[in-house]
Amino acid sequence: MNRRSFLGYSASAALGSLLVRSPLWAGPPPSLGFRFTDVTTSAGIHFRHNNGAYGGKLLPETLGSGCAFLDYDGDGWQDILLVNSMDWPGHVRQHSTPKLYRNNRNGTFTDVTREAGLDVEMYGLGVAVGDYDNDGFPDILFTCVGQNRLFKNTGKGRFVDVTNSSGLGKRLASVLRLCGSTTIATDSSTCLSAIM
Repeated sequence: MNRRSFLGYSASAALGSLLVRSPLWAGPPPSLGFRFTDVTTSAGIHFRHNNGAYGGKLLPETLGSGCAFLDYDGDGWQDILLVNSMDWPGHVRQHSTPKLYRNNRNGTFTDVTREAGLDVEMYGLGVAVGDYDNDGFPDILFTCVGQNRLFKNTGKGRFVDVTNSSGLGKRLASVLRLCGSTTIATDSSTCLSAIM
């Protein structure tokens, strides 16, 4: 049997198995006692991820985006941060930024991205939250294609880009040590370490 006939027989067998009704799906699914309902829009979350795809089929386009739950304003309620990417140079179609949603404490959220100083375009992939300067407020590190970005929480509902002043500027991949209250290090220090 050659490769072409093997693939033909395999495809026929797979198609045939789809046509045979399995006893697992013969009836309606069992009731679990609860049901999930999509409340994204009614909760005020209006986010659309932009991977910048234009037909070049670049690897970062397939990676999706990160998210974080944090209490950025210190009110005791978890807020939502959604990472976004952007259009590739030479193929710009829209302005894309991360989105920060403040918890309204009633099941809804308000987009406070611009007011919080995070209305910054970057090709974001992931996010880490930690108090790098030990001031009691959660700071944000975006991992990006190109320059990673560090935002310091001022404690007044705003973030300030401290990428350059922290020494992270012009470093595309590195081991970052940020001293703060959260420790992700095995060297018994009080520093936040991240490999980027």
